[in-house]
Amino acid sequence: MADTWMPGAIRADLGDHAPYDPGFPAKAIAHITADTDKATAAHPIDLVPFANLKSFFTADGREKAPHILWDPFTGAFAQFFPADSRSKAVKDLDGGTRTNRAGKVVIQVEALFFPFCRLDGKVFAKLTDTPCKGWDKLHAWIRSWGVPDTWPMGRPTDFTPHRSESVWETEGGWYAHAHVPENDHVDPGSWPPFGSRRGTD
Repeated sequence: MADTWMPGAIRADLGDHAPYDPGFPAKAIAHITADTDKATAAHPIDLVPFANLKSFFTADGREKAPHILWDPFTGAFAQFFPADSRSKAVKDLDGGTRTNRAGKVVIQVEALFFPFCRLDGKVFAKLTDTPCKGWDKLHAWIRSWGVPDTWPMGRPTDFTPHRSESVWETEGGWYAHAHVPENDHVDPGSWPPFGSRRGTD
């Protein structure tokens, strides 16, 4: 039996649990927190602290909370919903596919990141430029819930949207926020590969 709470994650249970629509295949959705769009290569901005985002998702941002907040710089995790409950990190329009629920699971991950964030004097243009600490643990936990190691709409490599409701409804695997029907976000822009041993410390 898979763990409903990711081992080692800070548990910040928001309550308000709700079931999935299990007639759809198991999915994971990759996001970045995208705390600003003003950072550039010439003018980077300091990374927002993990504690600030955790506080946001337990207060004003609780209606946008994912399952997991992941800090790819330190390998820290906070979890707001158990894996067997939907979370709320994607837009879900009335009358359409229930995007937060359309799967045996729909596990949503927000990586603490925005392009050209700065930490300890170093600037990071892409999520995959970070140490991606903890990715192996996160990936293994999500796989334990039956999410296959595939990107039905392609592994994200830029901030271009690609959406297909028919693919979303029929194929399990990992999706970028940029792939989710009814949504207009274009993140995460990049994501570490399956089987990566980065960040195993």
